[in-house]
Amino acid sequence: TDVAADGADLAAGGGDVSDILAAANAAGDGGGGGEPLPTDLETVVGVAEADPFVGADRAAIPRTERVLPLDAAEDMPEGMTWSLWDRLERARNDKIAKEEDVAEKKRELDLMESYYAELEEADEDVEAAAAQLEADLATFEDMRLKDTWDVEVPLKLKQGQIEVEQAAVVTDFANTLFVHRTAVQELNKEIKSYGGEKVQILTEIRDFRKGIAELLWDNQRLAMEADDLVERTREFQLLRVTKDLQKLMKGGGEDAHSAEVSQLERKLESMSSTHDARITERERMLKKLQRLKAEKDAELTRLQSQIESLEATVSERETIAQIQSAGGGEDELDSGQRIRNVHMQRKLRSLIHMQTQEIDLLREELDRLRRRTFPTFTHYEHARRQPVD
Repeated sequence: TDVAADGADLAAGGGDVSDILAAANAAGDGGGGGEPLPTDLETVVGVAEADPFVGADRAAIPRTERVLPLDAAEDMPEGMTWSLWDRLERARNDKIAKEEDVAEKKRELDLMESYYAELEEADEDVEAAAAQLEADLATFEDMRLKDTWDVEVPLKLKQGQIEVEQAAVVTDFANTLFVHRTAVQELNKEIKSYGGEKVQILTEIRDFRKGIAELLWDNQRLAMEADDLVERTREFQLLRVTKDLQKLMKGGGEDAHSAEVSQLERKLESMSSTHDARITERERMLKKLQRLKAEKDAELTRLQSQIESLEATVSERETIAQIQSAGGGEDELDSGQRIRNVHMQRKLRSLIHMQTQEIDLLREELDRLRRRTFPTFTHYEHARRQPVD
């Protein structure tokens, strides 16, 4: 409002306002701030006339009193010529006009400074708003980029490739990082290289310690050999010399020694042949026993099946006997049933007698086979227990 009012006063004052506005635009361009000021005087005047507070602003601006012109009758000194008076009056009027111009320019300058301050404030507000918009734009770009690339992608990975600690129910992968296979392989290669160097160092240390241990062992072995030689020397020194020993020391006894060696060799050959014959006999007996064992196993299987059938028959007979006893005893059975029972009893007795004989035969065969390996007296005990006819 103040700027518009002062603009109207400037428009009424003269045509130097355009020059001042042009200078202000040049200063604003040099300072780098805002849009250029309007240099059109009519635009400034139109804006000033459209302001409803023009009158109040004009009243608030201090005004200087108008200087009255000189009166020759009162102000002209005595003895002054009219030409000098005219020159004095013109000089005075020029000075008053210049002072009024200076005052007018001062008012224009104050107006431009206030207008420039308001423009700078508006420019700062615009710059702050632009900076805030740029920050918001950068934030929006970051969010848009994050929303574009930070998406949920289902991946099928092997169990050994996931190094996140697994939770009991659902594992949180929010802070996990997906590392490329080549990076992991390069890291593993580097770790292996470092590990290989360390293993090589440890191998060298082991070999060095092994050499020390070997040297210690050789030293201990040599020391023990030296002790053994000392003990042997002492033994030979304390050895009692006999005739045989003297003969042996002089080089005799080779023939007896060779004869003893040949006798031992013949004995060894005889023992080896006897041993081979015994091995052959034992293998033959083993095959025979294995064959007999197979036969006995088959016979045992057959007897087991017979025992099962007999047990089934006995259980059936027991069931029949229980039913008969529950129904009134044997008196109430018919004659045909009694005949069948007697026949079945005879068959069972004959079968039991046959099995007993077969068991006795098997026992005798077992004793016979045992007697072939080591002596036994079970057959004498068995013969002693037999009843005498």
